[in-house]
Amino acid sequence: MRILTVTGIVIATLLFAQVGFSQNADDLRIMREEIKALKASHIAMQKDLEEIKKVLLTRQAQPLAPAPFKEAILAIESGYVKGDKRAKLVLMEFSEYQ
Repeated sequence: MRILTVTGIVIATLLFAQVGFSQNADDLRIMREEIKALKASHIAMQKDLEEIKKVLLTRQAQPLAPAPFKEAILAIESGYVKGDKRAKLVLMEFSEYQ
């Protein structure tokens, strides 16, 4: 008798639980549309990332040319000078004390 009662309770629980957790057709349709939109945006992001990767790889492949050398002449007559003013090599230090 107990087995029959327990079996009846289990069957009733399973039948009523299905109704409580079921979704209607509109909810399922909306969820499917949202999933399709998410997949489309994911594919678009993947394409954008691939394009960015290609651009970065082509920039890496091209070596950067050094800037052309320009001779700079600085007037140091009015500044502090240590050593011979007629030296062939002048070493200048630019600094800022802040």
